[in-house]
Amino acid sequence: MNGISGNKLRPQLLSRQLYLLIFIALSLMIPQAVAAPGESWVISVPVGNVRDRPAQDGALVAQLPAGTPVTEIERSGAWLRVRLPDGVEAWMHQVTLSQTVDLFGLSLQTVDRKTLRPAIRAAGVEIVREVDSYPYDLYDPSDWMAGSTEMAVGYTLDQQLFAVAEITFRSLDDTDQVRKIADQVSQQLGPWQRVLGRRAEGPVEFEWQRGGVKVMVHRGWPDTTTYLTYEIPERLEQMHSAQQAQ
Repeated sequence: MNGISGNKLRPQLLSRQLYLLIFIALSLMIPQAVAAPGESWVISVPVGNVRDRPAQDGALVAQLPAGTPVTEIERSGAWLRVRLPDGVEAWMHQVTLSQTVDLFGLSLQTVDRKTLRPAIRAAGVEIVREVDSYPYDLYDPSDWMAGSTEMAVGYTLDQQLFAVAEITFRSLDDTDQVRKIADQVSQQLGPWQRVLGRRAEGPVEFEWQRGGVKVMVHRGWPDTTTYLTYEIPERLEQMHSAQQAQ
């Protein structure tokens, strides 16, 4: 055996087999990118390039402006195959996109009053007040979301873009309510990114940040009434400034 004894060869073979097993085990432990079909995204750069394959040298299919919504179909590394608003399917790099937060099936980053109102009605939410000249529309969402009692949706006064929505869950002594609602939101947005306070006593706030939208589940104290709030901070500031200027 070319001067190498069988006793010397056997440990080398065992070592190689052991390294191979360790390599396979570690490979299985490495998180893999998982496609999330149906996820909503918006273009977050001034011009988003859409290509015919997941590569920088892929043929240019289209160029879309910031804020255009697209829907994820599959994923290949940092590339997403998406469905464009006109139904065309092509590829975009993830760095050009931000994930959206949807409410009533619409992206809050891009929706306006004219589009959101019919979606709210279609969900079976009862209208309390819808007045174009007033920044807030008011609703009774109790038939749409269990435990909810009131909902206010606010828009910027100039372009009538979504700025804020607050859903109220009235309660007196339900200290677990805030966590239950936070868990429901987590099913859509994933784990909360920040929590302040203690559920058992005192004010509590759970928070998510996603694609420029801030989502909060919060309550005061001793009243345990809980609020689910979706807001785009810059637009909310614009809305408040416009109100003060009137």
